Order: sequence, then C-alpha cells, then structure tokens
Amino acid sequence: MVTVKVSSKGQIVLPKSIREKFGIKAGDEVEILDLGNELIIVPIKKDIKLRGLVKFDKPVIEILKEVREEEEKLEAKK
Repeated sequence: MVTVKVSSKGQIVLPKSIREKFGIKAGDEVEILDLGNELIIVPIKKDIKLRGLVKFDKPVIEILKEVREEEEKLEAKK
C-alpha cells in the first residue's frame, strides 16, 4: 500500500514506483472510480484499443460494488 498526501489544491502525486509499474507518463489520463467509501484509480491506455471488447449486462462500477459487498460478507463470516 502506498500513502500520498492531498495538496491544498486537491492534487496528489503518484509515486515513481507506481507510475513505472503501470506505465503512467506525464500527460496520461487516469480514471477515478467512486465506490462509496473507496476510490480506485485506473490508468487509461489510449494506445490499446480494447474499449468495448467485452460487454457487460450492467455498468462495471455496479459489478465492482457487488464484488466488494460479497467480499465484506465473506470477511464478516471469519
């Protein structure tokens, strides 16, 4: 886990190790998913044309919420 601080302008800096691991460079875009009490940062790779390749019955964010809820239920049983 990596911890970063939020600046007075609401900005964060992604550590070099994370940028290198995910190939994030200056000017690249990331998507931030709001899962209620969690945020997920997802790099957007413009050179990869996979968007729309997989079709889901519902939005991905809804699927992620359901998975998280299921994980919480399993953790509560322990």
